[in-house]
Amino acid sequence: MNRTSLAYFAITVTTVLWSSSLIFAKLIFAEVGPIVFVALRYTLACPFLLAVTLQHRKKQTFDDMKNNWKILLIAGLSGPFISQVLQYIGLELTTASDALLLLNLTPTFAVILAAPILNEKITSEKVLGLILATIGATLIVLSSTPEHTTFDIWRSLGNLVIIISTLFFAINGIAGKIAIKTIDAISTTFYSTLFAVPLIWVSAALLDDVTVLLTMSMQAWFVVIWVALANTVIAFILYYESMKHIEASLIQIMLNLIAVWGVVMSIFVLHEVVTYLQVLGGTITVIGVIIAQMAQVRRRQNKDHL
Repeated sequence: MNRTSLAYFAITVTTVLWSSSLIFAKLIFAEVGPIVFVALRYTLACPFLLAVTLQHRKKQTFDDMKNNWKILLIAGLSGPFISQVLQYIGLELTTASDALLLLNLTPTFAVILAAPILNEKITSEKVLGLILATIGATLIVLSSTPEHTTFDIWRSLGNLVIIISTLFFAINGIAGKIAIKTIDAISTTFYSTLFAVPLIWVSAALLDDVTVLLTMSMQAWFVVIWVALANTVIAFILYYESMKHIEASLIQIMLNLIAVWGVVMSIFVLHEVVTYLQVLGGTITVIGVIIAQMAQVRRRQNKDHL
């Protein structure tokens, strides 16, 4: 198996791990609040991210971190802090399948934000992709299970919170793209996470029940540790390693598999009922994201042939 094949295998494993995060979290939400869950996840991941950062660090200096602390702070606030907290709060209110399908909106918001901030052009393909992704998201938000054919206000509210979380995750991606111009990607992940962890714990103390730390079951601790190590540290390592051999735009398209694996897991693990409207909305969203990203792939291929 050549390096490219291994890279595709690595990114596929990454999508499986990332899709399982929401499934595992849903299993223990009756015991552990969403903000405490996020705080534990990233706190436990930090020492391992530090080890990886020190091992892969290039010629990073203290001045590099000092000169870029603002963008790293923005990355930490928007990603591990606001986006993740909102994501898991929304998950408490809605279904895991809805949440996983709506996470595909992140590239859509990224396209919108990249235009004014990074001076990236919005092409006709991107516009079409944005329209389709929006239609798909709307169908998911308005979906209902056969057992609850009436409008579910809490589920819809949870879906809207998930959508807002994808906006902040897109902001995290833009900030990260700016940061990696001078700081390597793994260091950016570690330092932005380090900025976020204290803020997550403050939020947990104010808005959640931190006393559950004293009564958590072995199952809950196993889930938190697994998500911290496998879904955060290992997944990010595989993600960045795969980027060495696969174009970034193709990586983003591969990440659409997260919704596919996640919905399958939600059916078999959580026994959720997935409606035709959800499937239709998710399919339209994924198609929209792929159309928006394929334009970038074609442009890069044309440049390579020049």
